[in-house]
Amino acid sequence: MHRIFCHKWPKASRASRKVFSPSSCTGAARTSPVSSTCRTRNILFVEGMRVTDAHTVGVVQMVLSGDVNKRIVNALQTSGVKSIGISGVDCGFLIASRMLVKGRDIGFVGQIDAIDMTIIDLCRKNGIVAVVSPISRDAHGNIYNVNADLAASEIAKKCRAEHLLFVSDVPGVKIDNTVKNIIKISEIEALIASGQITGGMAPKVRGAAEAVFAGVKQVHICGWNGPGTLSNELGGSTMTGTVILK
Repeated sequence: MHRIFCHKWPKASRASRKVFSPSSCTGAARTSPVSSTCRTRNILFVEGMRVTDAHTVGVVQMVLSGDVNKRIVNALQTSGVKSIGISGVDCGFLIASRMLVKGRDIGFVGQIDAIDMTIIDLCRKNGIVAVVSPISRDAHGNIYNVNADLAASEIAKKCRAEHLLFVSDVPGVKIDNTVKNIIKISEIEALIASGQITGGMAPKVRGAAEAVFAGVKQVHICGWNGPGTLSNELGGSTMTGTVILK
């Protein structure tokens, strides 16, 4: 049972043969260089995606592929989990191109076009947990900030994972201020169009829908409730978050 962690901000624990995306913004993240840059430079969001200029993508790469990635690896190693920190740049793992949102160029924000599984296959063979920063590059060496949830969805599809977990700073997908435990992929666009799913949750559930459509059995969106969070969410009767299904 292999595990891959694709991170944005650190809130990680051990998972079981799944792709796990801890993407919540913790207290540490709110005081990070990325957040500080966004405040001072008045960074905008379009459809939940951060508009990223050349300066900001450099800061994002420094924080995510450097500080955050190594903190997660260190925590796993301290818990006895053999792990390695990589980014989409390493070994050409994630090949990206510039993303347009509703025809709008939002800067150095990427979408994943191809995945080279060489480094993941090496981790699988040697029992190593891969901790992935979603920062990626294109064929010309341009660096892109890729949404961690979308990157995790693409990796889950490529791995043919049974489960994809998004751990966020909210307890699940809220509809009318209540967590909706089950959402079918056919419902998602209507919920977004009606304004019931907004902000950063929109790309998260769209990524979830794409993963399910491509063969991932279930996608879980949940909050962090301590060390038992992942096993509880995968347990069915003990889940408190949202599951995206066909």
